[in-house]
Amino acid sequence: MTALSPKAASLRLPTFVTAGGLLPIFLLSLVVMLSVVEPRFFSDANLSNVLRNTSYLALISAGQMLVMILGGIDLSVGVIVALSSVTTSIVMSRLDTLLPGQGAAVITLACLAGLGLSAAIGAINGILVAYTKASAFMITLGTLSVAGGIAFYVTSGIPIYGMPDAFTKGFGRGSWFGFSYPTYLALALILLIALAQRHFNVGRHLYAIGGHGPAARSSGISVKALTIGAYTCCSLLSGLAGIVITARIGSGQANLGSEFMLQSIGAAVLAGVSLRGGIGRAEMIALSSLLLTVVANGMNLLKIDSKLQTIVFGVLLLIAILTDRRSRRGVEHG
Repeated sequence: MTALSPKAASLRLPTFVTAGGLLPIFLLSLVVMLSVVEPRFFSDANLSNVLRNTSYLALISAGQMLVMILGGIDLSVGVIVALSSVTTSIVMSRLDTLLPGQGAAVITLACLAGLGLSAAIGAINGILVAYTKASAFMITLGTLSVAGGIAFYVTSGIPIYGMPDAFTKGFGRGSWFGFSYPTYLALALILLIALAQRHFNVGRHLYAIGGHGPAARSSGISVKALTIGAYTCCSLLSGLAGIVITARIGSGQANLGSEFMLQSIGAAVLAGVSLRGGIGRAEMIALSSLLLTVVANGMNLLKIDSKLQTIVFGVLLLIAILTDRRSRRGVEHG
């Protein structure tokens, strides 16, 4: 691969001047306010619940960030969560009957089935985005409909049970030093993505493609391959989230994860990921996911009506989008 041109090289690392800059301050202020008005917020059980729910959103939002850095978007993440949940639970329940006493093998094979199907759908999204002129919005909207339809067709909308206790009670509801296993899993993957963004060519090349695709292409970067890889990783992370949520609730459900499409986009924009591509950091995704989870948790503790919670989330998303537009305009005219 040839070296980056001076123009493309200047695009490798984004200028972080979007909504994410105020995110730590906003999060800290919210935590302080909730600790004052609601003493239950800092209880061990509540904090563990907040971190567990954050891990689900962080996994999905990290994948969404990868495609948004390219200037794309993935509307199918929510149904990937559901399809992964359904696939994993069906395979696991069937194998558990066929292979009694082989819990580890049953869990491994079922999880690989869920992740494999998720990755395949992501690869299809990436191929269509990379090789056609159709927008990522429309392509992933179509995937959303197909994958969601498959999930409901194979289950008839009925939850799937019969998974091993080692998967549900051991992993899904278990903990280590007071923190759930999904929390450690999400933290490890966020750190891995952050490391790749800072120290590996693949991370820098994603920024170059999102910042200026033609310059990146002329520099020898494999734009199509990285596009396919980003969409595959996005679906893979969504599928992983579907598996850990399934382990938590103890059943596979075709309606699981419907809220994650908007939440993942909102978390990405709040983290400073530009809607036009070229900007975004994994560590900020972790903070924005935590912020949205804390907001939801605080409103639940304060017994705020769920309809009002939807309004609050929409307002946060609008503020982040408007901030992104203003910051981007400032960079363009600066």
